[in-house]
Amino acid sequence: MSYSNDHRVEVVVQESRNNQTPKVPSCVVCARRKVKCDRTHPCSSCARHEVECIYLPHNPPQRRKRRRSEGNHRRISLSRQSPTRKSNLASARISNVDHAPATHNDFPVAPRAEQGMLLTGEGQSIYLDSNLWSSVRGELPQAEDMLRDMSDHGSDQEVDNETSLILGGTVKKDLSVLHPSPLHIFKLWQTFLDNINPLTKILHGPTIQQQILKASDSLHTISTEFETLLFSIYCISLVSLREEDVQNTYGECKTTLLSRYRRAARSSFAKAGILRTSKIVVLQAFILYLLAIRESSDPHSVWSLCGLAVRMAQRIGLHRDGSELGLSPFETEMRRRLWRQLSILDVTTAQSSGITSQLSYLSADVRPPSNVNDSELDPRMTDTPRGHDGATEMIFVLARNEFGEWMRRWSKADGGAHRGRGFLTSSSLSLEKKDKAIDELNDLYQMKFLQYCDKTIPLHYMAARLMRAIVCQMRFTAHHPRQYGGTDRLSLPVRGHIFSTCLHIIESFEDCHSNELIQRFLWHVDNHIPWDALIYMLHELRTRIDEGETKRSWVLIDRVYSRHYEQMRNRPKSALHTAMHALILKAWKAHTEERARFKRSVLPYPHIISVLAENSERGTSSHRSGLTPGPEPGESAVGSPREQSTHGIPPDGTEVIDPSFELDQYNHSPLDWGQWDDLLDQFQQDFTNSELFTTDAS
Repeated sequence: MSYSNDHRVEVVVQESRNNQTPKVPSCVVCARRKVKCDRTHPCSSCARHEVECIYLPHNPPQRRKRRRSEGNHRRISLSRQSPTRKSNLASARISNVDHAPATHNDFPVAPRAEQGMLLTGEGQSIYLDSNLWSSVRGELPQAEDMLRDMSDHGSDQEVDNETSLILGGTVKKDLSVLHPSPLHIFKLWQTFLDNINPLTKILHGPTIQQQILKASDSLHTISTEFETLLFSIYCISLVSLREEDVQNTYGECKTTLLSRYRRAARSSFAKAGILRTSKIVVLQAFILYLLAIRESSDPHSVWSLCGLAVRMAQRIGLHRDGSELGLSPFETEMRRRLWRQLSILDVTTAQSSGITSQLSYLSADVRPPSNVNDSELDPRMTDTPRGHDGATEMIFVLARNEFGEWMRRWSKADGGAHRGRGFLTSSSLSLEKKDKAIDELNDLYQMKFLQYCDKTIPLHYMAARLMRAIVCQMRFTAHHPRQYGGTDRLSLPVRGHIFSTCLHIIESFEDCHSNELIQRFLWHVDNHIPWDALIYMLHELRTRIDEGETKRSWVLIDRVYSRHYEQMRNRPKSALHTAMHALILKAWKAHTEERARFKRSVLPYPHIISVLAENSERGTSSHRSGLTPGPEPGESAVGSPREQSTHGIPPDGTEVIDPSFELDQYNHSPLDWGQWDDLLDQFQQDFTNSELFTTDAS
């Protein structure tokens, strides 16, 4: 996708600053606006407009040979935003590497200046920063030829061997027959605008809508790159809809449509040459596709595919801020949004895989996105829009970004030995410092976002829930029983504090599922059960008999786990579920015995206890009669047959707890968190989507 109507091919070269004191010209902004610059730092004009003041080194003119061929008239130049044009390769140093910018002082900058060159044109870009390219830049061919040779080789070419390794080898030449009708295309786009775009903001709604309207009239003529975006939009939009809504609107079941469009998306990525492409629109589409498959695919596979997206982003140069590359304000803003969304996706999928992300995106020089609405952005704009202080369409995205910035700052508190939230588990920091850090995050959220939230607006309510859940989750991480080697080493007040924190986490999770106001955003939190908080609460409920938090806890556990139990009904049961069902039954039994010992009335019987107890009795009866329920094939969320079998699931779909499973091995006194970590990791690995790497779009 092109963010500008400028069809010239542009080259931006970054070079380290010379040791000699250069002549100081006008700053970049004043030169572009053609106004007088007072040549201070920052200059008065930049300070008044609250933009970064950048001075480029004044390089002497270089001699170059002129070609007599027609190609002589096609110049490799700087972007139209750059004020100097001295040669076919001009200099544009990353100024915030060498001195503090006028704004964004609290955001990370690159540790040193880097040499590099950005080739851009017609919606694609390639970033080169190795010494080899820098040393031969004077001998480079025309940038148009480089972009063509280093990027894709045409949509009609057969899939190369490398791409087929990931996406398969059979790709249909014409995918237009797999698109829905124009009416359904627009309905899916509207769903995207309502359900997906507010939480991602990697597409500019007004621009893409015009392109979709045009494309829907002639699907046979759309570019291969834009087709990847369309199929990805179909996928993520369907994921956000309920089964009955899909059936009523599109006349087919959700499973069938999802399977069709996911396969079509993979075929389109193969046709677009995903391993070679430098088109930003393909990367946008691929990130949306990863968001669409993460709920039905194991996190290890999704995280591996995130690595491919990261390489694409680095190839395009998204890890370098567009303002330092002379790009337009619009393209700079969209690149910032895309890089941050990819970074967050990589971190979260790595965490789900039990791995600390190695992507040091917070140490790059990409600044945070601006707090502006899409209506304030335009591909033709020449001035950077001024950010707002209150809530905008970006509130959810910026709240997540603020969390990342907070982790970056505090991860240095213990010498930078731990990335991300790892400092909260470090023994080198006291609990007082950890609580101080979490209090700081809470205050930042209150000052920047929460005070402006209107809880009647779905996006604001979702953002507020996110921020409060993050704060509670960080407190639980800092005070997790893992830090003490078990709950037996915790005092009663500390255990009570941790229990209350877990209760708030489960309440936030349940509210996201039950509150109709934010049902459109359920795709973002679905299937992400806060297992740690749930396990800790069940362990503590064995001995808690108060009427307040204890009663609320059993009600929440009943709702949360009953819903998850229904979602997992037709899936293979894992060791985690066997252990969880045993823990729930044992916790309820111990809790009722404790209440009886203190002559307290028994709480209302939770529905999930009835279901699990009945299935447990059925399993015991089958075991005594010599009948062992045989395996039945399971089916994944998208309807693909599973290779694993579901032991203990009778024909009516209810689960039977295997009586040979020793419940006492999960008698957690003290609570063995290492054992639960292993079960959680195994549970995540057991759900590899078998259709993840196939491209049969039939």
